[in-house]
Amino acid sequence: MTDKKLKPCIVKDCCKIAKKGDKYCSMHRARLTRTGRLDKKSLGEKLTDNIKLVNGCWEWQGFRNRGGYGRLRVSGRKMLAHRASYVEFVGEIPEDKIICHTCDNPCCINPAHLWVGTHKENYDDALAKGRVDPVARALRRWELCPTFKKA
Repeated sequence: MTDKKLKPCIVKDCCKIAKKGDKYCSMHRARLTRTGRLDKKSLGEKLTDNIKLVNGCWEWQGFRNRGGYGRLRVSGRKMLAHRASYVEFVGEIPEDKIICHTCDNPCCINPAHLWVGTHKENYDDALAKGRVDPVARALRRWELCPTFKKA
């Protein structure tokens, strides 16, 4: 005998069954209890909810990796926060390009501080700004690998 009290969840496009006497399925009930809303946050909301304004930079306040770059989940996949910010507020990133910072602040996700470039352009930018010492880098390579030929 089937229970006539079973009804579908009232959230649009949800095909799960709500428990007896409830309007929502267990997933939507838990989300409503936890966050106070039924829908997931959009990418823009995730980004703007986790920033702190510091000297014009939008500093990411969520998880940061060892390099200081913010990271978040987008559609179940890990993504660097500055790349997500560029995609959300500016547009798609070409396949062979990276997102670089004009402010040299790895946790900044301000789209006005981000630009598309190659690894070489990013290295040249760091060299011009004095963030990289090519001599020290070559010496470090020599110490790590003694068979490396000095030019």
